[in-house]
Amino acid sequence: MAFDPVDLRDIKVQIAEPGMPDPGVLQQPVMGGFTNRIGRLGGGHTAKFTLPPERMEPDGRKLVALAQMAKEYGALFEYPQVDFVVGTPGNGISISGAHAGGRFVAITGATPRYVIRQGQAFNVERVGHPYLYFAAAQTILDDNGAGIVPITRPLRRKLFGGEAVEIRRPVIAGWIVGDNFSWPIDMQRTVGLVFDVLERA
Repeated sequence: MAFDPVDLRDIKVQIAEPGMPDPGVLQQPVMGGFTNRIGRLGGGHTAKFTLPPERMEPDGRKLVALAQMAKEYGALFEYPQVDFVVGTPGNGISISGAHAGGRFVAITGATPRYVIRQGQAFNVERVGHPYLYFAAAQTILDDNGAGIVPITRPLRRKLFGGEAVEIRRPVIAGWIVGDNFSWPIDMQRTVGLVFDVLERA
């Protein structure tokens, strides 16, 4: 299915509630003993966005239209990194070499000695789609702007090398989920939107 998302990176957000679905399962012996977790690839991330009320004219009307299209076609939402200063990671950052899977990515092309902080969000773009990941530990890149970044969850797609990496303004790209999407309009002629987003994993 083609994914031509609506760009909603600049919408005003009052509350953001990121989440992480867990496709794994726990094995709990019925007669007692150790509990084991069986992890599974996939899952991506979720977010619940609460937008502040907007006057219906003109901003609310336009916002509702954008949300309708996002429900139908998917959307890009900026991942909130509250009070975090990204700094100057550089332009033209990319994946260095092939990755069949695993819990790290090798990157190159960043600003020399740039520091990727633990918990910092970034995207790896594959076939035009940005996947959201988080650094599992602080990584100081070398004098060439290259380094190996551990990630909190395994890679979801095979990488061939050369894929773009976005650090400046990472996004969650996916769908507005739920069977009933509504836009309540109050007597003050404002509209408030609340919706859940599931990353296209």
